Amino acid sequence: MKRLFFALWPDQNTRQQCGKIIRMTRSQGKPVAVHNLHVTLVFLGGVDESTQIAVTQAASAIIVQPMHLIFNRLSYWKKPAVVCLTAEQFEPVLSSLVEQLTAAAVRNRIEVDPRPYAPHVTLLRKARALPETEFTPIDWQADGFCLVESYSTPAGVEYRVIERWGLAG
Repeated sequence: MKRLFFALWPDQNTRQQCGKIIRMTRSQGKPVAVHNLHVTLVFLGGVDESTQIAVTQAASAIIVQPMHLIFNRLSYWKKPAVVCLTAEQFEPVLSSLVEQLTAAAVRNRIEVDPRPYAPHVTLLRKARALPETEFTPIDWQADGFCLVESYSTPAGVEYRVIERWGLAG
């Protein structure tokens, strides 16, 4: 079984901007590797091959417009002990994409998080507090989404994009 999730994957410029904020805040926790940065859309968890094929086919049928997310706030979430970039507002097209991916997961008997969706980019794990730092808001331009596998290595967790889909523009 693979541990999978749907995500928005950043372009190189967005990754560099996030990396700059990580460098400014790294004293408050364990920095996330810049190559692992993403915005989770729907976490699927442990998925067997037939379920992966089914959700992949469902994802292929999704049609939504490209979007922008403005990550303009740094947040500290105490229970998971993370510092993340959050977006105070986001386009309805993002909600539509998440709803369609969630529906595909549920149709395939995958239990999904019932909490309201909150787009975020985790920057620090094992964080102790909210760093006080100023930064330029990040305009994350999403013209596609992907299915990602999370796997463990001796150096820590790595994320690998399995498949990508463009957004209709």
